[in-house]
Amino acid sequence: MSWNYQELIDSFTKECEEYKNMYHQSHYEAVSQAFDENYSEQYSNDMEKAIIWVIASELRIQQPRMYKVAKEKYISNLKSINFEKVKEYIKKGQISEEEFNELYSRRNRVLVELEKLPVDLCTKARWFYKEIVNTVNNYFMESENIDDSITYVIKSFKREFRNKACAKKIVYTTIAENLIRQDVKVPDYIINEIKDGYFDNSQFELIEEESLDLSRRIDNVLEELKGKDIFPRT
Repeated sequence: MSWNYQELIDSFTKECEEYKNMYHQSHYEAVSQAFDENYSEQYSNDMEKAIIWVIASELRIQQPRMYKVAKEKYISNLKSINFEKVKEYIKKGQISEEEFNELYSRRNRVLVELEKLPVDLCTKARWFYKEIVNTVNNYFMESENIDDSITYVIKSFKREFRNKACAKKIVYTTIAENLIRQDVKVPDYIINEIKDGYFDNSQFELIEEESLDLSRRIDNVLEELKGKDIFPRT
């Protein structure tokens, strides 16, 4: 199948949203899967490869940082796009001259932004700190049933808990904050998960600022719970 310019962009971005909504993938994972589904070194033509690298890069810079090897790969591939070859697809009707110029400008803009993106020390594809916090908060704002929200949030992030040491602490702390704000009793199993205040950041899942913020938030939650005298019995 031969794509035209806008069709490929729309398809790629739609797939990313579907992976996030249907399979609860992180932004990082969704972009990676959409890339793997659409890009083929053997079968994608030069125009398609250029578009995919540009749109994937634009989505990648929405992350707070990127692992060094991945960042270098993206920069290298963006710089190596042969726009003379891409231009040939104007005659084939797959891209207009206006779209070609737009693609060239988008490549240049995203390259600048990508080079400025901070380097991530963690190699794991994962949900980033603020991404988790914002997602959990949104669940509680949009839901009318507290118990359903707790169940849904924990179920949604269960896969993330398996090999991401900090994820569970972030999720459970954010759940507790939402319950406290709504003056709802925090379940014992939530309190038990966060009451030691410890989380293992040895794999650099969090930068220092995020780590300090999570510690502060846990302390605040524990102080609130002490004030309500609702710590579980041991």
